[in-house]
Amino acid sequence: MSIYLITGAAQGLGRSLSLALAKEDNQLILLDKDLKALNYLYDEINNTNELLAEPALYPMDLLGANIDHYQALTTTLEAEYGRLDGVFLNAATLPAFTPVEHFDYTQWYEVLHTNLNANFHLIQQTLPLLKQADKSVMVAVLDQNIEEHPAYYGAYGAAKAGLEQLMKTCAKENPETSVRFYNAKLEGFQSNTRSRQFPSENPATLPTSDAIAQQLLNVVLEGLTSESIEKL
Repeated sequence: MSIYLITGAAQGLGRSLSLALAKEDNQLILLDKDLKALNYLYDEINNTNELLAEPALYPMDLLGANIDHYQALTTTLEAEYGRLDGVFLNAATLPAFTPVEHFDYTQWYEVLHTNLNANFHLIQQTLPLLKQADKSVMVAVLDQNIEEHPAYYGAYGAAKAGLEQLMKTCAKENPETSVRFYNAKLEGFQSNTRSRQFPSENPATLPTSDAIAQQLLNVVLEGLTSESIEKL
């Protein structure tokens, strides 16, 4: 049995990753701020015969969390499982497209805290648990769009770029450990968030979150290759 922590697990890509991993006899720690959506996902996994995983819910708002909350997460994971086989850093918030000149400074700090600072704490707290596994993965979900069309991405783009660099730093600092680090610069895919940001876009022209999740897992767990998912 492998043990995976997925952040932003309740909806979108996080939900697709959770359901894909649930097809095997895995232990899933599903972290999200939306308890109602987490409960719905929990019931779906438990009530579907084809899904074999054992889900555990961890409600947590990354924007409001402080160091005590992250340390409590580590304490719980150590006591319950003793190791992690994978961490998927998927949770993020995407504000409205706004020029930097007019970007609300409060929102700037909130986005950076959720999308970058929270991931720093998660990386720092979970690395020791990943090192306890014979072979483990840490995966950062990034976004191709901030490189191809960087205008108006503001704090979101800055945070994703910072997370990319943070993962590269961690990989260089841990070359001899059991942990493999991946930066997944994903293409656009169908989601409620994307539909709100691009209302004129036809979702049918985009891959589904299920397809993207399977592609990601094929690379990081099965060893396939992808130009957009980089092993560091």
